[in-house]
Parts: sequence; structure tokens; C-alpha cells
Amino acid sequence: MKYRYISHRLQLIKSFYSGIGKSAVIYPSAFLVATGIGIVALGIIFYLKYVFGVEPSEIGILSALWSAFYVAGCLFVRPIFNKIVPRYLLIASTLIMGITVLTILPLKKIILIYYIYSFWGLTISLFWPSLNGWLSQGYEGQKLSKIMSGYNFSWSMGTIISPFLAGFLSSLNKSLPIIVGSILFFSTALILTGASFSLPKIKNDRWIEVISRSEAKRIDKSTPLRYPAWIGVFSTYVIIGIILNVFPMYAIQTLKLDEKSIGLILQQRAIFATIGFIILGKTTFWHFNWVQMIISQIFLGVVIYLLSFTTSNITISILFALIGFITSLSYFNGVFHGVSGSPRRSTRMAINESLISTGQIVGSLSGSIIYESISMHIVYLFSSILVFSLTLAQLMLIYFFYKKGNINLKK
Repeated sequence: MKYRYISHRLQLIKSFYSGIGKSAVIYPSAFLVATGIGIVALGIIFYLKYVFGVEPSEIGILSALWSAFYVAGCLFVRPIFNKIVPRYLLIASTLIMGITVLTILPLKKIILIYYIYSFWGLTISLFWPSLNGWLSQGYEGQKLSKIMSGYNFSWSMGTIISPFLAGFLSSLNKSLPIIVGSILFFSTALILTGASFSLPKIKNDRWIEVISRSEAKRIDKSTPLRYPAWIGVFSTYVIIGIILNVFPMYAIQTLKLDEKSIGLILQQRAIFATIGFIILGKTTFWHFNWVQMIISQIFLGVVIYLLSFTTSNITISILFALIGFITSLSYFNGVFHGVSGSPRRSTRMAINESLISTGQIVGSLSGSIIYESISMHIVYLFSSILVFSLTLAQLMLIYFFYKKGNINLKK
């Protein structure tokens, strides 16, 4: 009787163990990597400021280089590895990410850090598109929205805690964010490796994105709304580039804030982005709906305009929170409308990620130059004008597809 009981329990454990699928591995991996990237990205600003005494424009250039190499990797390097099972690419990416970040610490010349940090961006390009493509494979409509909601919640939780951790760790030691970030990357590689060789569903998952051109044309049911959605992604992440790379320097130099306070202010954006992901994952009103794209972008332009008139920590936090919610909508629009009906999921996600990084390049580089040359007030005004201009471009594109009969304006 005792052995039968033990056998029954072992069978239950084996059944549970065998049923663990890709989302159970992808969600924690997304959380750990997003946390690591957030800690390193903010931590290196504090590190370079206090160790090398860099200027805002130098931080802008550093971020732009990182983003440029990430874009190049998404568009040109990642497709080379299309025939590799995604989990193997994820393991290699996280291992190289951890090693690359650690090599920053012994370097004594800023130019060498620029090289290493740029290469780090290249290694990250092998991670996110592959992870997204693998996760979204086999899902459409509400199921796609639900599975992506869980994923977005996972990585956005990393963006919530990373600004605080970066600020806290930097207050203890300027090198700690880089060390902790690398540990998180190595931990992700360990989780992915363990799952790849022990979990049956993961071990037997051989999906790769290889499809003939004729087959792609036959089964591609993509929506043209992906184009205005991608414009919104670019527009929103121009603002994120400014917030993440220019605002910390402005907060240190003009607002006289410490690292912890800066981390807490930036945390508000991440918290409300996560709330947005939860809400959007449980609703469908925004699916294939062009109106919400336009309204959210107009609202974004207004919020940025209001930022140009305040130096209050509380007001900045509230406005950053609003930007966070808009970010969740822009990102979800780009992902959902990008992959819906498409057989090339990783490729579409690579485009989405490239637009995110290109937006951050424009935001961090132009923002840092304008801030150093003129003022943060003008940075915000310039950003507001850019957002309104791109919203007009979205409207023109939507009208173009309407005239072609591809979009119903009553939706």
C-alpha cells in the first residue's frame, strides 16, 4: 500500500513535470534579462559619470551606439541563425551578454567601453526577437493577446525593479549594477540550459522559423495596421530614449537628485507600463482598432509638452507614469498587429525591436545634444512636436490603406 502511494505521487510529479511548456521557461527568462538590462543601462550612466566624468552628449552617443548595434543585429545578424532552434540561440546570447558586461569593469579607456557596450547591444539582438517568435508561434487573436500579456508582464516587472536596484546598488558601489546584471544573464542561461535538457516539452520543441517565399505569400494574413502601429512604437520610444538616457543626467546636474531618487522616479513609468500590459491582455477593444493608436499618440504629445513646464519630482513622476501606460499600448500594438496572421513571427518581432531601438537612438542622441547645447525644456518641446508630426503620418497612412480597401475606418 505504501509503495502504491509513493508510485502514485511520483506519477503525479512526473505528469506535472512533463506538462511544463515554453511559457514557463520564457516568462522567467524575460524577467531576468529585462531586469539585468535595466540595471546595467542605468547603472552604467552613474558609473561613467562618477568614474570618468562623462558629459550628457557622451552618454547619448554611448546609448545610440548600443541601440544601433542592436538594430543591426536584429536586421542582419539574427536572420543568419534562423535555422538554429531558438532556445540554443537564447542560451548563447545570455552567456555572451554576461561575459561582455563584465569586461567593462577592468577597462580604463572610455573608447574601449564604447566598443564593448556596442557589442553588448549586438548580443542582445539574438535574444528578444528569438524569444518573441518562439513564444508567439501557434497563437492568434485572443490567445495571442493572452500569451503576450503574460510575457509583457514578465519583462515589464523587470523594468519596474531595475531602476530602483540600479540606483540602490550604485549608491553602494558604482560597479555593483554591472556585476549584478551579469549574474542575472548567467542565471538565465542556466535556467534555459536546464530546461532544454530536462523538460520533455522543451527538449522536444524543434520549432524554427524557416519558410519558403511561396508558402509565406500563400498563408500570410497580416494586417496593414502594423505600419501605423510601428510608427507609434518608434514615436513612443524616442521619448523613452530621452527619459532613460537624458533625464538621469538632467536630474543629477539640474534637479540635484541622488541615484535612489532618480531610480524611484523612473520606476513609476515601468509600474504603469506593467498595469497597462495587464489591462490590455484582458481586453480586446484595441484589436485591429486604429482609433486608439491615434488617441494614445496625441495624448503622448500633450504629456511631453506638459513635462517641459515642470521641475517638481511629484509632477514628473505622474507624467512619467502616464507615459508608461501609453508605452504599454504602443508596444502591444506593434507586437500584436505585427505578428497577427504572419508566418514570420521572429522577423516581425525583429522589425518591432529595431524600431524600438531606432527610436531610442533618436531620443537619446538628439535629446542629449539639445540638452547640453540649450536646455531640457527645449528637449521636451522638440519631442512633443515630433510626436504630433508622426501622429499625422499615422493618419495619412491609415487613410491610404482605407482608400485601398484594406482598413475599415468605422472600426
